[in-house]
Amino acid sequence: MENLWYLIQVNACITIFYILYVIFFRNLTFFLVNRIYLVVCLLGSFILPLLNFSSVAPDYHLTASDFISSTSFQALQQDTEILLESPLLSVYSIISIIYWLGCISVLLRIVCSVTGLLQLKRRSTTSIHRQAVIVYSDIEEPFSFFNLIFLPKRNVSSLILEHEIAHVKHRHWFDLMIVEIARIVIWFNPVMIWYSQSIKMQHEYEADAFVLNKGAQLEHYLDCLLLHLQANSSTIHISKFYSQTIKQRILMMTKNKSSLRFLLIYAISMPVVCMLLFAFSTPVASSVSFDSSYDHNKDGQVVIIVDAGHGGNDAGSETKGINEKSIVLTLAKQIQQMGEAKNVKVILTRNNDNGLTLEDRVMLTTRHAADAFISLHMNYDNNASTSGIECFVSERNSRFNESKMLAEKVVQQLQSLKGISVTGIKKSDPYILSKNNVPSIILELGYLSNNTDRSFMTDENNQQQVSKSIIDAVVQYTK
Repeated sequence: MENLWYLIQVNACITIFYILYVIFFRNLTFFLVNRIYLVVCLLGSFILPLLNFSSVAPDYHLTASDFISSTSFQALQQDTEILLESPLLSVYSIISIIYWLGCISVLLRIVCSVTGLLQLKRRSTTSIHRQAVIVYSDIEEPFSFFNLIFLPKRNVSSLILEHEIAHVKHRHWFDLMIVEIARIVIWFNPVMIWYSQSIKMQHEYEADAFVLNKGAQLEHYLDCLLLHLQANSSTIHISKFYSQTIKQRILMMTKNKSSLRFLLIYAISMPVVCMLLFAFSTPVASSVSFDSSYDHNKDGQVVIIVDAGHGGNDAGSETKGINEKSIVLTLAKQIQQMGEAKNVKVILTRNNDNGLTLEDRVMLTTRHAADAFISLHMNYDNNASTSGIECFVSERNSRFNESKMLAEKVVQQLQSLKGISVTGIKKSDPYILSKNNVPSIILELGYLSNNTDRSFMTDENNQQQVSKSIIDAVVQYTK
């Protein structure tokens, strides 16, 4: 789901930047500036959603020091896999299959096109002209590809050749290949069709300006264009001289140059970038509404904060369509239900997929005068054989001894589970442990990268057993 959200953000950025181009920049004669704008915005659309300006670095899954205690079970030798049984996941899986099929289809189309061009080159005669390679082929129209200029075997106007040299000289192929790579990733976005056409149009404008600046007469050059009005438009990764956009090109060649003061218009893109940074890059501040007063638990009820790790843009560990943030949120909600039966008030740091800063997670313990803080996670290791539940405590926590006692109770309860090993208690100093003023632990509930652990933790019955074990441990700890 995190990858889907990222693609949605990328497409939103591209659409917004392109709308800005159409409204303000398209009719200006700053061809090079427009070209740079379109390419930079395309690349920026993939980068902006990845930026993170959180004031506290996510320090989950830090390397731990030596074990405080260690108890483990024989790891199961079976190699099983169980995916989360939910309609949402099934729909997501179908969407994923369709998406990847589309990516492969677009990639194959590009490969076939490039292969066809290389085969055409092998069947043709070539010569060197300045920094370009001229390929004389059995084609109707000239076009350029990288430093290759494909020309018909019949005589071609020198102006046409200069136009194609301009494409090579200005490296227009670089922009077009970036567009094609982007279209592999976001092939489903129709805006990319117009985006690609706009970049090609700026290339044509720039090449036309190059020919005219070389001393060609405008009337002579326009006559050359009009002789080929029947030519087809350019294909995906090729800059062609002839296209169905000749009318627009003629209008731009005969248009008065835009005043330099119009360059200031491009400054309006900066507020748009800032808006996108705030909308997509900054994690949501909180998914919990805080009360203005403290809850001092006058009735003596045990209160614990259960933190479902990650959330929002941060999916945590992820494999085979399963992500950490979804599993731990499911477990957190089950722990809350189990707590009601044992008179334990469980307050969740998040009850949906919103993000939450580390400061706000810690702040909840004070807001609600909690007796303990438990953060839920799942681990990941490139070595798929690494497995087991791990419990972390911090010596920097002001109540380290009590944290250790809570960890021992939790580990003891989890060791009664059949089907997953418990490797014991480790020391580490992530923010949510070291900055908490109540007994605090992090539970790494197995490894998503391990088939056995993943199968165990995605089973609904096992999730309930884990949740019950955690609540039973809290009850024992608070007696």
